[in-house]
Amino acid sequence: MAGFKFKVKLVLQQTTDKSKLTPLRCFVRYNNTRAVFASGIYIEPRYWNQKSQEPRQAILFTDFEKVKASIKNLSKWIEQAFNQITTKTKEYPEPEALKELCLMLIKHDGELPGSKPIAKPLNFLEYIELVIADTKSGKRTLKGGKAFSKATPVSYNTTLGVLKSYLKYVGKDTLKFEDIDLEFYNDFKEWCYNVENFTDNYFGKNIKCIKTFMSEGLEAKLHTNTAHTGKRFITVQADVENVYLNQEQLEIIANFDFSKNLKAERVRDLFLVGCWTGLRFSDFSNIQPSSIQGDFLEIRTQKTGETVAIPIHPTIREIMKRYEGKTANSLPPSISNVKLNEYIKEAAKETKQLSVITSLEKARAGKKITLVKPLYELISTHTARRAFASNMFKMGVPSLVIMGVTGHRTEKAFLKYIKVTPKEKAEIMREIWNRQTMKVAN
Repeated sequence: MAGFKFKVKLVLQQTTDKSKLTPLRCFVRYNNTRAVFASGIYIEPRYWNQKSQEPRQAILFTDFEKVKASIKNLSKWIEQAFNQITTKTKEYPEPEALKELCLMLIKHDGELPGSKPIAKPLNFLEYIELVIADTKSGKRTLKGGKAFSKATPVSYNTTLGVLKSYLKYVGKDTLKFEDIDLEFYNDFKEWCYNVENFTDNYFGKNIKCIKTFMSEGLEAKLHTNTAHTGKRFITVQADVENVYLNQEQLEIIANFDFSKNLKAERVRDLFLVGCWTGLRFSDFSNIQPSSIQGDFLEIRTQKTGETVAIPIHPTIREIMKRYEGKTANSLPPSISNVKLNEYIKEAAKETKQLSVITSLEKARAGKKITLVKPLYELISTHTARRAFASNMFKMGVPSLVIMGVTGHRTEKAFLKYIKVTPKEKAEIMREIWNRQTMKVAN
């Protein structure tokens, strides 16, 4: 309200431990007085910027978005409490009264008991930020109360970034719920394809997230727009063609002498752990010593939360010999997914034998395009997982057994995922027939 001014400052409780979760105290200063109370927000001191009053963004600080959203909500609730009192009394609030009202709003997530929510997201992008924060904190869950995987908020944050880039291109500041209609869909699609050169599946993933946000916003009665449910507001999905390395190619990279390039050797070894476990990068790069149980790896996967058991392949045994006593799990030290994707291409190129020219078909804007590149340029961390699934299938391991590791829910989805040619499938069948014939003969 005009004439009544205040300032908010967050101050860390004093501590000498920079890595200990520490509460932020809130100081609301006005009219030569102040209200002081607990903000309900905790942060490690090393991640707090007192001058800017913001959390520092760092790779190890996984709660950055959560803390940032909490501070944003806190500022909003303090302003609402301050304005509510000054509007009613026409004078500055007593510190104790302001403190009590602010603590009540903090406790009830911006809602006063017995009243309607005081604050709702003003626009679509703000709502996405809240969904991301609630997903990370565990407030938002799957049906049955199960927590979302750590990859879910990452995917949501990617879509938020894509939408911000789109808005910058079209010269808009934000999006409202009512803006998400068929006209938006077509404009966004054109930008994704013609400006950003996205594939069909990448465009589809972003639309899938947008539809999720709109559906949950509709359910929460934040809007009444149902355009996202229309038949033409579709999530595009195309069959993906990607490379995998067969057993011969895996042996080439496993046997190559990288003694003069230790970085390449470590990257190669970590990549091979993925190739012979079938785990996602988040899992095979973070195997704990306790997960190594004799001849098996027993791991609780991050994405699904399910525990899988995988026999330790001889290749991994050889790798473990190299790192025994050097790392806690006798496996190569982890690096980021981005760096591994970059370095494994360099390592594969060094072998020379993985430079064979390879063509792949991709779907973009509903059309098939052909990419022609050396094999090493197409290798990534996901290649390892495909290599495991495809090679295990070619060895004759039953699909359901492999799916128990890869996490595929249906055999149809699994068979689309693996990279085995019709001829290779016929060869597998012939091998099985030959084994059966030999049994009968004996």
